Amino acid sequence: MDALSRARAMQLLGAFNDQMTRVVDGVFGTQWAEIEEIAALVALSSARSLTTRSLAEISGLGRRAVSRLVLRLRDEGIVTTRTADADRRAVEVVLTDDGERLAQTLRTAITGFLRHSAEVAAEISRGLGAPSAAELRAEPADALELLGRTCAAGAALVSYMPAAAREGKLAARQRAALVAIAMQDGVRPSALSAPLEVSPAGVAYIVDQLCAKGFVERRRGEVADDARAVVLRATDEGMQAVGAVSVGIENESDRLTALFAEIAAWEPPALRAR
Repeated sequence: MDALSRARAMQLLGAFNDQMTRVVDGVFGTQWAEIEEIAALVALSSARSLTTRSLAEISGLGRRAVSRLVLRLRDEGIVTTRTADADRRAVEVVLTDDGERLAQTLRTAITGFLRHSAEVAAEISRGLGAPSAAELRAEPADALELLGRTCAAGAALVSYMPAAAREGKLAARQRAALVAIAMQDGVRPSALSAPLEVSPAGVAYIVDQLCAKGFVERRRGEVADDARAVVLRATDEGMQAVGAVSVGIENESDRLTALFAEIAAWEPPALRAR
């Protein structure tokens, strides 16, 4: 995969992930949910009940993060908790009636998203290379199961970033901002408001965090007609973090190619049965 193909793949994968996150946020009322949190919500929506240990294993969230998530979902009336029948030491998380309705809403929303994203998924798959016949699934996947595998692939890419840019140290919206800054030649802060869906004050906070972590610098004197104008540039550390994702895309290209070819061709199982 050449540098141009990697850059285009990163752009399209980022756009796909951002839209997927917005769909989940719209259902559960989250704001730029982390990929691990989305994986947990998807697993719970699909299984209807899971132990906290299973949620941690499926999502990659730590025990404390799972506890915080479950507490929030319980406060919102989405889940209840009980002692698991199979293991009295385990805590089982169970969807309430409201949670069941949200799970169905998520399934419907993701079904629409997957079908709407077919062309983008096809372009991603073509850009990364044609999948082999052995890599393609013969039977259509359930929407939530396919979403769960997409989350797993996204988490795998994030894992290539340096430690300071993952494991909650660099939040999803901050990662999105860093990629946008690194892939452009001098970004004005105002240009980040729309793609990140935050106010100018929100952009300033995100940029503050990226600067504090050493990934981004604010620079002045680079705009010909406005010496006071601020542009954002990724530091060497920021470029390395983004470059690590590029390496991840190349290393995971077989998996990603097959996954997005499947998304491109996906239809709900009920429709394929007709």
